[in-house]
Amino acid sequence: MGRNPLVMIIDQDSRSREEVQAMLTPARLAVVADCGYGIEAASLAEDTQPDLILISLEDPLPRAIQTIKAVRYIRPSAPVVAYSSVTELRVVRQAMQAGVKDILSSPLRAGELLAAIETAMVGSEEEEERDHPDHSRGRRKSAGTVLTVFGAKGGIGKTTIATNLAAAIARDSESSVLVIDLDTRFGDVAILLDVEPRHTVAELAAQVATLDRETFRSALIRHDSGAYVLPSPKHPKEWQRIEAEQIKELVRLAARMFDYVILDTPGAFNDIVGTAIQVATEVLVITSVDMASIKDTSFILDLLDAESFPDERLLLTVNHANGANTIRARDIERVLRKPTYWEIPHDSAVTLATQVGKPVVLAKPRSRAARSFTGLAEKITGTPAVVREESRGIIRRLIPALGKA
Repeated sequence: MGRNPLVMIIDQDSRSREEVQAMLTPARLAVVADCGYGIEAASLAEDTQPDLILISLEDPLPRAIQTIKAVRYIRPSAPVVAYSSVTELRVVRQAMQAGVKDILSSPLRAGELLAAIETAMVGSEEEEERDHPDHSRGRRKSAGTVLTVFGAKGGIGKTTIATNLAAAIARDSESSVLVIDLDTRFGDVAILLDVEPRHTVAELAAQVATLDRETFRSALIRHDSGAYVLPSPKHPKEWQRIEAEQIKELVRLAARMFDYVILDTPGAFNDIVGTAIQVATEVLVITSVDMASIKDTSFILDLLDAESFPDERLLLTVNHANGANTIRARDIERVLRKPTYWEIPHDSAVTLATQVGKPVVLAKPRSRAARSFTGLAEKITGTPAVVREESRGIIRRLIPALGKA
């Protein structure tokens, strides 16, 4: 190789990462990245191009295995050496099938680790030369899912949907999630989640050209559900100093750090909304069941179609904010000529949850609306939801959000 290998350490425990790095120092092995499981690991593997990957194989084990597969996809030429306190043959077999070259027992011993690294590197160089001389070409850029919550009219529940979806994904899956408030007029994400803004979208977007991952992460607020929050500015005038391109770069940075980035948008089409749609993996197009909302949604869908925006990325979501309305989803489908992706029922529990500053999925997890939001999160992530218990209106047991960023 002609130089000392570049090493990446993936471990949920920051103290453990420091201990492993200390073991590598005498061998002059340069650690170019260290992080936990998830999309950030794949992103850092893409950015730093390590020659060797060390990973802790601990709970949550499915997330650890997914991370191994992701970094192997990004860096197929880099051998992976795992260390674990788990001794089950099933887990060892899964790790080997995912591409791990060697598994060491925790706690690690420096001599054993360095010997395993040397063996893995020699074997990898031989395999690379023999079987994959050009395998490093054409790597895929790695990023999480960007989900833009958009509606052509205000007051149709976009922020309620964005916050409940973020809370449900964070609580019920092993995925990291960030909700960014891009509402340039009201910006109620922080209020609905009952968090106090420390830094805002406008502040970080203004410095995005020099913004690093640690500064970005330290500016975020972690909600009780496990979701992270980046609020909008308190004063709408602060948006005037921000360019749409800066928002685009900020979202791209976020998507390289989180499995899911949810963008809440205002009920008006402006440059920032256009950017939020442009960078989205998928767009939840929200409409209520009143005729004004349906008419505005029809106009926007026609506009996006004229701009050749892929129709399969537009997910029509009908929010029954008013229980008295008799218009049904199938009537809306006929008018908009588009199938409904999801339907959220009217539920007074949403209003009650808002009054106490909690997403309804946490305040009233067995309510109709909460079950609907949970189902929507399950459909988006592919992660089956777990039934929660509720007693006297207080959640008695929450599913721990493991493996968060």
